[in-house]
Amino acid sequence: MRRLDKIEKENAELRQKLKDMSATKGAAPVAAATPAVKGNPVQHAAVAPSPAPEHAVVSIGGAPIYSKAPGGNALIDNTTVTLYGHVDVSGDVFNPGVYDQGTKAGVSSNLTYFGVRARHNLEAYGYPGWAAVAQFESLIEVAAVPTERAAFGTRDSFIGMETPWGALKAGKSDTPYKKSTAKFDPFSATLGDYNSIMGNTGGDLRAEFDWRAAHAVWYESPIWNGFQATIMASPGQNTARDNSDFALGDFNCPGTSARGSGSGFPLTSAPEGCTDGSYGNLYSVSLVYNNGPFTAIGAYELHEGTNRTGDEAVTPLGNGGVLTVPPGAVGIANEWAAKVGAGYKFNDGIGSLQLYAIYERMRREHTVAAFDERSRDGYFMSATQTIGQWDISGSWAHANASPGSPGTGINNAFVAGATAPAGAADFALNTLDSSADQYAVGLKYHFSPFVSWYVVGSYLRNGPGAHYCLGVSGHGYGVCGRDANNNVVAGNKAEAVTTGMTFDF
Repeated sequence: MRRLDKIEKENAELRQKLKDMSATKGAAPVAAATPAVKGNPVQHAAVAPSPAPEHAVVSIGGAPIYSKAPGGNALIDNTTVTLYGHVDVSGDVFNPGVYDQGTKAGVSSNLTYFGVRARHNLEAYGYPGWAAVAQFESLIEVAAVPTERAAFGTRDSFIGMETPWGALKAGKSDTPYKKSTAKFDPFSATLGDYNSIMGNTGGDLRAEFDWRAAHAVWYESPIWNGFQATIMASPGQNTARDNSDFALGDFNCPGTSARGSGSGFPLTSAPEGCTDGSYGNLYSVSLVYNNGPFTAIGAYELHEGTNRTGDEAVTPLGNGGVLTVPPGAVGIANEWAAKVGAGYKFNDGIGSLQLYAIYERMRREHTVAAFDERSRDGYFMSATQTIGQWDISGSWAHANASPGSPGTGINNAFVAGATAPAGAADFALNTLDSSADQYAVGLKYHFSPFVSWYVVGSYLRNGPGAHYCLGVSGHGYGVCGRDANNNVVAGNKAEAVTTGMTFDF
């Protein structure tokens, strides 16, 4: 009872203090909150409100709110905190074109995220044009059961400083290579996403050069006459000389997503460790030019010491042959990618027409050609016709054939009630055409700048030695040429229709 009396007495004293503070006259007007500004952060380095006069009061429901600083206020003490998010949920109908799969339906949350962004203007403290910035962003599993890949901070999260000479940040972020052409794809995060092929060296579910780099440091230049450069470095911080271990501070193989292929999560990797694309240092640069309706980009990214020794094996084939990939034939080598792209927007009489195109080169060094599935060229084109609140879009992506492959495939032939046993291999892929084409068309209706509805149809043609997937690097799941026992079914023809809603706030 004494404790309850004491708490009640303290509450009464607090209520009286609040009442006295609310009655204070001559309180300074509250500075208006600065709206979130998109675009180059350096250009907006001085938009935060200036400090409020002494004893300024902000109230919520009539109750005043005060900061820890004497005479200051957390809401108007030159710091702007923004809550933001993006929600994208779709219903899908798809057929991977695999003998034991058939047509399926699904519900997917696609790159849905939530974040907190803070910006503290330092101009009032004698640093004009300077601001401290921080951001924490997380994937949100709206439709799927959450796992650790949706932990807070899994997406772009950092601390940094904006200055008149550019911004320097540290944490994790999409690479400059990835960001440079992100807006070129009208079907991002759908089953028509261009990362089915673009940035994707070997097919399957991982687009190695559409990546978010962890433990990274990067610099974003100011915009000079339409040009902006971005430079990023991410140290490998791997204790294993061959990069076959987790990076220090991580619990995931480098270059892989949580629970993804090659990540080190049980049943996703070879038992010998990170030998399916784990790399050391990452370097990524981009130069982007925007001038009215015209856009041009150039970008380059290097992954040092990429470990693919897991591809080296002796595999008996169902046709009586043997595929032998000897030690050192694939091994540990640098992988790099470079691309150029351009876009142009104009009025064609019925609305605006946006055109984009990309040419991309990806290479793996010092690899025997017969087993090199990572070196190839790629192309992408898209067009979006806007008529009022409607967007009508189409795209095409093409992968040239690679020199070879260390992989195997099984025959795409249906046998009633049967699925090939796990680990089956009917033929080697390195003698077959590994080119591929992806086509997508779609319609989007904008209820407002923040809410839209879309429908997208996509078709993927894999050559007889190719095994690319729909929905890579963005959609809630991928549609791949795999049977029920995860055997590679190369040469499949996958198709999908997806419709969904997006909401930005």
